[in-house]
Amino acid sequence: MKIAAIDVGTNSFHLLIGQVSADGQVVPIERAKDMVRLGDSAFSTGVISAEAFARAAEALRSFKRLAERHHCDGIVAVATSATREADNGGDFVRAMRDETGIDLQVISGEEEARLIYLGARSVLPLASRRALLVDIGGGSVEVMVGDARELYFQRSLKLGVLRLLSHLKGDPPSQDDRAHLAEFCHRALERVAAPMQRIGFDFVAISAGTARALHELCYPSAPIPRPPDGERSDRAERPEASPRNERGRIVRFADVYALEQRLCSLSSVERARLPGLDARRVDSIVTGVILVRSLLEVFHADQYQLCEAALREGLIYDYAAKNRPGIALVDEFPDLRRRSVVTLMRRTQVREPHAYHVARLALDLFRGLRPLHGLPNADGELLEFAALLHDIGFYIAPSKHHKHGQYLIENVGLAGFTPEEIALMAQTVRYHRKSTPKDAHEAFAKLSDSLRRRIRIHAALLRVADGLDRTNRQLIRSVRCRMLSRDVELVLTPASPLAGADPDVELELWSARRKADLLEEVFRRKVRLLIAPASQLPIDEDATQ
Repeated sequence: MKIAAIDVGTNSFHLLIGQVSADGQVVPIERAKDMVRLGDSAFSTGVISAEAFARAAEALRSFKRLAERHHCDGIVAVATSATREADNGGDFVRAMRDETGIDLQVISGEEEARLIYLGARSVLPLASRRALLVDIGGGSVEVMVGDARELYFQRSLKLGVLRLLSHLKGDPPSQDDRAHLAEFCHRALERVAAPMQRIGFDFVAISAGTARALHELCYPSAPIPRPPDGERSDRAERPEASPRNERGRIVRFADVYALEQRLCSLSSVERARLPGLDARRVDSIVTGVILVRSLLEVFHADQYQLCEAALREGLIYDYAAKNRPGIALVDEFPDLRRRSVVTLMRRTQVREPHAYHVARLALDLFRGLRPLHGLPNADGELLEFAALLHDIGFYIAPSKHHKHGQYLIENVGLAGFTPEEIALMAQTVRYHRKSTPKDAHEAFAKLSDSLRRRIRIHAALLRVADGLDRTNRQLIRSVRCRMLSRDVELVLTPASPLAGADPDVELELWSARRKADLLEEVFRRKVRLLIAPASQLPIDEDATQ
């Protein structure tokens, strides 16, 4: 199964497409990023601007195109700080759904921290170690303590790098402004430091773009491979594809401190000329470096490790943990239509051996009687699906289960089928027993002439196939058809020579004869049922041992 995870952040939007296996493993396939900066207006005016709406819609449409190109089975998308705090956050979510078809879930800061932990846990070398995890966003900072097994502490703080810009007025910022901002960060972090220090941790890991940008500015001779912001990545950005050692991911406090002095001595125009710094980070990199320096000071850390995974990875791992049966079903049935049929079968607890056997017999009849019905092969698949679903109505009640089955097929939302195909399957199930199709039946009468003809043929074949397994013992292995001028002979092959002598085979023949009425009416031929000669019967291996 392929899942696309979208993180609609305050500063950047991120996409990760991952291949998810039933055992919960995730293999990244594609990444994309667009620095939309919802927070530019959200934190200064309290609303997301019209310009940001437009940038966001364009980014999400681009992400959706990538997901469709990779034939993703699902898209999970969450929005964070800027959206949950903006006065028009609800309008933004509705507009994105209407314009792009992507449903955004606005998550709390606590849920954001949990998901980030799941993502970080997948790439950090935790083993028996415990980490202080920090994710720096545009609107909030999530701080966590966790190890490979458990998340012990999580908080979301309003310390995002775009939110903090209001503390710096000058260009470059004055020393007093920098000191006030650092003090503000210290106080906010100290409020959560005590419980985290009581739990204890072995190292600090920081994720997101700010931490990466600081690494590249501190060590420009050994940048971490990545695509330009806003462009799709190649394998170089994937954690498993980059041959980096542990030291290559470490950023020392002394280097962060020195970088802060350097950045804060430059104007925004001068910072824009720095090699490796994206132009859209020219302002927020200053608040970012002061925040990281303050964080390392509060937690008495001399370095941090760059973490290569965060919220978007966590979204996919969370999806994998919650949907393992569905993922296994996708692996088992990659075809969407067949998967949706099998899902409905299993939800309604049908007798699968009977359903699959009736489907096989129905296809024998469909193929054998092709000269009479002249339907395309695609109809054979729809007949097979109707046969697989013919008993789902038992889930509601045994009485009138054929009508209950019709109702379920029409209303559960089977994926991958057209309305006409849904109608064909539903009506076929409706008429697999009891009354045959009548123009007096309102639902049947309103359909087109061609569709009514197909329903009559499908139902006629299904009725006989179902009758041939009345005992649910699969005593009839297959059906061969012989077409005569006035008759149709159905030559039945028992499952074994012993089955041919089983008195219950007579019950199957009796049931099939009773249900052959529609077949005789549709093809205007008498139906005769014959048991295959003994010379043509399969050998029962158990009987010869």
